Amino acid sequence: MTGPQRLYHVALRDLHAAAGSAFVSRLGWSLPAHYGDPAAEHAALRGHAAIFDRSHRGRFIVSGTDASDVLHTVFAGHVDELEEGRAMRTVALNDRGEIDDLVLIARTGGISYLVTGEPTRRTATFERLNAAVGPDFDVRIDDRTETTCLIALAGPAANEMARRHLNEGLPAVLQPMHNVAFEFHGFRALGTRTSDVGEDGFELMLAPAVAQHVIETLRAAGIPLAGFEAQEAARVEACVPAFSPDLEPGLSPAEADLDTLLHIPGGRERWMLSAVLIDGPPPAAGTRALLSGAPVGELRSSVSSPSLNATIGLAVIESRVALPGTRLDLEGTSATIVAKPFYRRRS
Repeated sequence: MTGPQRLYHVALRDLHAAAGSAFVSRLGWSLPAHYGDPAAEHAALRGHAAIFDRSHRGRFIVSGTDASDVLHTVFAGHVDELEEGRAMRTVALNDRGEIDDLVLIARTGGISYLVTGEPTRRTATFERLNAAVGPDFDVRIDDRTETTCLIALAGPAANEMARRHLNEGLPAVLQPMHNVAFEFHGFRALGTRTSDVGEDGFELMLAPAVAQHVIETLRAAGIPLAGFEAQEAARVEACVPAFSPDLEPGLSPAEADLDTLLHIPGGRERWMLSAVLIDGPPPAAGTRALLSGAPVGELRSSVSSPSLNATIGLAVIESRVALPGTRLDLEGTSATIVAKPFYRRRS
């Protein structure tokens, strides 16, 4: 019999509690859900900038002369061609060609890489990395998930706010999907310019004490904290899949609509991760999608979208019917497949 699963807590839980956070258990972690007004937090993200604590995501440092070979074995795409100071998104695939983790890999030094992955795939990816180490390899794999924090600054003003308040060591112009090691008030930090909420942004890996200092600095500049609810709404609006719940059913890169974006082979094309506009409150993940009474898939993510003032979601639908305009029945709730994404910033 399987015992109760461990619930992890972010290192800065006390800071979030003091800021008025309500907590929610998601993805094996107790996370800040919101700070009293998730709609206002979402509006800050879309209108200016907001701070997220993303420390629940897995973080591994893979280093050594054979680090590139290990990463090339575990992940799809041209990981071995990643240049120092650059980052890329890619996936790990299982034996059936289905996505087993969705990761960001940043080459932080000549023979050192940071791998940031999905919270629920932390153990599986750590085991997969270690299994790829040959007997004579020079490589070290360190799990930094519980000893560091991952803080995100995102929004249309994120770059300006980073220049103003984190510019002690962060370069004035850090291009998208580039990363750099820098110092913040004398402490080492690692920054990558990236975001998965449809906005410009940065992800900073820091020691907990430094992360607290960064958050306090940004909050003093008027940038609010935003919780998991605002982050999830923005993610689904941008149609960015998460492993849980979107990829759990077992999707190929083509079915997840990631093959072209990530420049990797697509594989099987039976299903399609589709955007759906829902006529009602968010149904539960796993709700069946019916077409003329016959099952054609299931709903995965669903949220109330502040940007659209509507309920939206991502659903795994049979490719033959996954066309914009198709009307679905989500076990009593009507939904319509629409073009992706729901939200894209115009600049």
